[in-house]
Amino acid sequence: MNTSRWPYAFFGMAAFYAMVGVSWGLAMSISKHHETYSAHAHLNLLGWVSLALMGTFYALLGQRVANWVKLTNFVLSNVGVVCMISGLFMYLGQTGSPAVYGPLLAVGGLSVIAGFFVFGLTAVTTAVRGPVAPI
Repeated sequence: MNTSRWPYAFFGMAAFYAMVGVSWGLAMSISKHHETYSAHAHLNLLGWVSLALMGTFYALLGQRVANWVKLTNFVLSNVGVVCMISGLFMYLGQTGSPAVYGPLLAVGGLSVIAGFFVFGLTAVTTAVRGPVAPI
């Protein structure tokens, strides 16, 4: 049985991003201001879908993955989502200075990529090792 708390952390953040994403979508619909729809879509895809899939992987197949790998994946992915979405919101909504949203987009993009590389390498190495032997 998998006793790791990491799947719960991934699912918890995924649910949080989903709630923010659907609320944002509703606000755009009501206000008829859709300038930031791309940031909204990225939040739903990177925050809700990606973190939920990572949580599913760690719950079902990632029992033997070291906790430091899960932590690294979690931190990189969440830093990436928060920075990238904030930067996109400012850029698309024309509410921020390039001096602010530029670094946010850079840090966010690099963190998202790094998080996906950690996850991808983890998935591949887990597949190569094979299934966990029953106890």
